[in-house]
Amino acid sequence: MMICPSTIAYKSIQSIQSVLLILVWSLFQVEGIADPKIIVSEIYYNPNGPDEAREFIEIKNVGDLTADISGWQFTNGVNYTFPNQTFLGPNEFYVIVANAQFFATQYPQVAIGGQYIDDDGAGVGRAGLSNRGERITLKDGPDDTGNTIYSFRYYDGDDGDIPDPPELPEDDDLERASWPSATDGGDYSLVHINPDGSSDEDDYESWRPSISMHGSPGSDEPLPDPFLPIYINEVRTRDGVLDNDAIEIYNPNDNDIDIGGWYVSDNIDRPTKNPPIADNSIVPAGGYLVLENGINGFVLSLSSKGERVFIYSAQEGVLTGWVHGFHFPGSEDGKNFARFLDHIGNEFFIPDDPSLGVDNGDPSASGLKIIEVMYTPGYGSSVEYVKIINNGPQEAILYDPLFTGDNLSLNGFGLTVPGDQPTMAVGEVAYITNVDESVFRKAYDVDASTRIFGDPEGGSLNGGGELLELRIPITIEELQRDAPGHPRYYAILDSVEYDDEFPWPVAADGLGYSLIRIDPSGPGYRATDWQASPYRGGTAFGGGAVVINEILSHTDLPQTDVIELYNPGSEDIEIGGWYLTDDPILQPKKYMIPTGTVISAGEYWAVNEDNNANPGAPPNYFGTSFSISSRGDEVFLFSANSEGDLTGFSHGAKFGATQNGVSIIRYINSVGVEKFVPQSGSPSIEINRFEAFPDGYPNNPPLIERAVISEISYEPSEDGVEYIEISNISGATLPLYDTTPVGSGGDPSNNWSLDGVTFTFPGNKPVLQPSERVIIIPKGISVNDFRNHYNVPNGVTIHGAQNGFTGALNNGGEKIALLRPDKPDFVAGVGIIVPMIQVDSIDYDDADPWPLGAGRSIERVVESDFGDDPANWRASADSLGTPGKENNIVFSGYDLWSVQEFNEEELQGEMTGPEDDFDGDGIINLQEYAFGLSPKTVSPQESLPRVTIIENNVSQSTAILFQKREGADDVNIIVQRSNDMLSWTTIDEGASLDNEDGIMNMIYYDPLNSDNGKVFFRLIVELLAP
Repeated sequence: MMICPSTIAYKSIQSIQSVLLILVWSLFQVEGIADPKIIVSEIYYNPNGPDEAREFIEIKNVGDLTADISGWQFTNGVNYTFPNQTFLGPNEFYVIVANAQFFATQYPQVAIGGQYIDDDGAGVGRAGLSNRGERITLKDGPDDTGNTIYSFRYYDGDDGDIPDPPELPEDDDLERASWPSATDGGDYSLVHINPDGSSDEDDYESWRPSISMHGSPGSDEPLPDPFLPIYINEVRTRDGVLDNDAIEIYNPNDNDIDIGGWYVSDNIDRPTKNPPIADNSIVPAGGYLVLENGINGFVLSLSSKGERVFIYSAQEGVLTGWVHGFHFPGSEDGKNFARFLDHIGNEFFIPDDPSLGVDNGDPSASGLKIIEVMYTPGYGSSVEYVKIINNGPQEAILYDPLFTGDNLSLNGFGLTVPGDQPTMAVGEVAYITNVDESVFRKAYDVDASTRIFGDPEGGSLNGGGELLELRIPITIEELQRDAPGHPRYYAILDSVEYDDEFPWPVAADGLGYSLIRIDPSGPGYRATDWQASPYRGGTAFGGGAVVINEILSHTDLPQTDVIELYNPGSEDIEIGGWYLTDDPILQPKKYMIPTGTVISAGEYWAVNEDNNANPGAPPNYFGTSFSISSRGDEVFLFSANSEGDLTGFSHGAKFGATQNGVSIIRYINSVGVEKFVPQSGSPSIEINRFEAFPDGYPNNPPLIERAVISEISYEPSEDGVEYIEISNISGATLPLYDTTPVGSGGDPSNNWSLDGVTFTFPGNKPVLQPSERVIIIPKGISVNDFRNHYNVPNGVTIHGAQNGFTGALNNGGEKIALLRPDKPDFVAGVGIIVPMIQVDSIDYDDADPWPLGAGRSIERVVESDFGDDPANWRASADSLGTPGKENNIVFSGYDLWSVQEFNEEELQGEMTGPEDDFDGDGIINLQEYAFGLSPKTVSPQESLPRVTIIENNVSQSTAILFQKREGADDVNIIVQRSNDMLSWTTIDEGASLDNEDGIMNMIYYDPLNSDNGKVFFRLIVELLAP
């Protein structure tokens, strides 16, 4: 790459412009970072010849961190315990063998980790792995106490033999026949199709025979040199018109690749089954090559009943190690199988509209789609379901028209749609569930017009996640299956493989929320395509949402406790027969709202607690059923039908101790997160103990008390210390102890405290002076050392040494609360307790939209504004933070980046300005900022702007690729072209892709005209005036 020295021109005093001239660039790849993971990557279970001579098991660390595998054990298949002090680094292998002495003669270059024994007692040095197949299990400890790390059941393939009719296959005949056979007594080991082990290890589709004879223990299989991967990107097996099979090959590299002499096969035991690809078969850089059966000598015969296809690199008839391909089920006419990637590079092969020779784009939006999954009901919802929609242009037929007894099924849920020739109209939705239709309608109070497919004989959804597939049975060549006992032919219409862990929405795991596809007609294969339902019960709940809006729980006469509900919708909602409770798990039906109660759209309904109503009066007051504790409690609302059955919806509030006369309100912060916090001013409900249903009103803003949490350092730099800063934002002295008069039950020896860490303000009647700030650091940390390191003014109190907090601030985020004591209270069966009232709380996080607090503190922007809101926090501009001092001025854009990248000494030097080049790599600081690079390390070539040539069927174009820092709104990047470097033309056609890591991948296109001779491109990086 050639880069001209950057030229700096000042458009104005505040505006800086830099020019980056680009002559030649290369493509780049963004690699995801995986969690630490140990897999069984290769086994040689039945070598050709003496089994024990070559038999081995290979494990690999496919994660990013070194793993301590000391004491781990193979407990099934073979027995082996890993020695103490055994560590496996990233991408490192560990090989154990049946007979170390024999193995060393066959593989003298391989380090032997140890020798296993057969778990059936065959004896030391004898073959341990079953030639027919068995389960192999690796645990992180002994069999009875260890956790399973990896476990899979392999088979020998049995040469693909299946009994001929009329004999029916036994239970495992079909599974056995699906596994590779070349590994059974041949010269090949069994290896993962995906080197990172990302596929299901218990699935035969995840394994293949090795390319290398006798395997490659202790290393990945050798790859071609140079290694330039290409991929099968699309497959056609039937389209209703053309009967010739075709595959599309994609080349993501900068250079053209000649795949002449390579092989494509549908038999993993016979990679060279078909003739090699014709010489001079070029896959252009960044482009595609379509290979069709019978054209240019290419031979491929794929079964439309379901098949597999792989491409193998080769040179002069010898396989050279690169393999890529996939298994696929039967296909519908007009549908191909296309390859898609999620944000971390996982592959998905999805039925899609044909796009051979061009980019696949997003999967087709047309057809039947899974748009909601309720896999772990709770809090009022009790029935699992999957919701589907017909996005197609015509009525969807949910059965095989050539064999009408077979209907659509939902694999994973184990359900089949009931009915005689069922269909779905265009745009119609339906719920598929494992209970009778009547039970489902009762469980969710579903509207009578809603379509329900109930199959009580079905299975259940996996609470930990699983693959769901909409399967339509199809008849191929007048047959429904290969033979009796064989699986039915089917085509997959849509699928989703959900999970109960991040990045999937975790609120859907047991809290009553469902998973909802964000765009019903958009992609659904990625976790980012899904979100938790806005309310418990999901969309199956037929009524409108009503929320708990205000709770008054600490009242002295003449006040009484009150619960207020709010209807945020646009239609009136009848809530008669619904329930309120303070025990949502065990007793959700404590207080029933009177029949006929209606909340108008946008209006309120409230109910008093007073349980001193006249004898014989209607039980209108909720106090006849339960009471709310002023020491902290929870209140939940449950929907119900006229028969008293819960119908799926619920909404609840959990809160701590409250001050007398101060209500708790529902508040939505700037990023849409619901909070229940104390309300400023008087309660916004009618206070009238003689009225069962007092009036409700809009809420006041949240209460901001006189002391706030103003700064948190939860993940300091390596030599730093965690700390919390508390500030008195009032103009008066603030007591940090119980100020209730002793005669009224107060106890001034009870001081304020923190929750999230363990800390109580020390001393006798401690106070905060007007505008005073105090710092709280971990117990055992020297106050003087902290003061000196962080330059804390001498007059600022630091609670450390013996008076600091215990515990630690969570680097991943947690709730930190400042608490003050109320007067002691006697609780029957418990004794005297001290209610602690929340003064302020911050539920910070280490991910967007919260500012990044790694290596520096986060500071409250406006101390008198609501604190539990990421919009009111920023990363400190000072690398040490500002403990005990006024928070820094608000930096943004380049200024904020520079103070985060450079320390104070560096900022005072002469090399941190936007036009300087701090690391001397030829990229000035402004460009480092704009392109998302580091100003302190030499920028890697693959991260710099580059250019490539893209071909389609009719023309060529130039693609200018670069990355831009997300949120760098003070930077403008202009792409220009020139033939003489004198006159320049701006290129406006561009697109961006969000990496979701703070970087945007930018691409600009320019038609390629060979008549123009040389062409030059430049990027103008402009720092805009604030």
